[in-house]
Amino acid sequence: MHRIFPLFIFFFSVISAKNEVVILSPKVGTEIDIHENRFYRIFPKVKGFVNAQIISISDKQYRVRFVTSRRRKKKTYYKPLPLKRYVAMQNYVNRQPDFTEEARIAMYSGMNFLRAAEIISDLPKPQFVKILHHERKRLKGTLISFQDTLLSVQTPVGIEKIPLKDVETISYRLSTGEYLFLKPYIYAMSGIIGLSVAQLYNNQRSPRVDVSWYFLFYGTMIGLNFSSELFDAVTTLLTPKETFILSQEQFEKSRTH
Repeated sequence: MHRIFPLFIFFFSVISAKNEVVILSPKVGTEIDIHENRFYRIFPKVKGFVNAQIISISDKQYRVRFVTSRRRKKKTYYKPLPLKRYVAMQNYVNRQPDFTEEARIAMYSGMNFLRAAEIISDLPKPQFVKILHHERKRLKGTLISFQDTLLSVQTPVGIEKIPLKDVETISYRLSTGEYLFLKPYIYAMSGIIGLSVAQLYNNQRSPRVDVSWYFLFYGTMIGLNFSSELFDAVTTLLTPKETFILSQEQFEKSRTH
């Protein structure tokens, strides 16, 4: 009886050690939440990650309990984790800086995919944009509207409707208001160009004086008519371009390069 009791204690401790949640690192605790996973990039390829726990099966065997969310439905599943992989992950996290509030703010400042709908809604419309969407397709056109998570983009051949979930990156020009001081100069230059072209035409054709003045006046008017398009073109070239990454997969790729 005295020999049986220590054996019972031993087997009970072995059984209780199984399926025990272990701490990967003091920096993440017993449960790795979505914020810690984004910061330390422990499971960067898990889509819809909510949280994860590492469970010890034996001294040399582990598995990961994942909770994910897709289309507002949560799913729990398990994946084996070899000891070598567990030790490598542990060393990797331990070498990283602490996840402070300042680090959290800095991290989320670049994660535009978390507020993709807000970014698209706030864009001034109509707006010339460049979009990289699903299957690495590129689209250039004028963003007309954004309704029901659909972007309506006017292209030379028609209106394309792209679901927001398929947009990987979007580029657009910032406000051109700071270049309004150039407007009178561009209008004057455009009128002078029209006048110069008309004068060159007169020199080639040598028309009567009245016809000559007509061409000069006509050329100046044509130049002024195109001045607004010239102003838009110049300010568009001068205005810096802003690019937003609107998919988590694309964001993860940008961090690895």
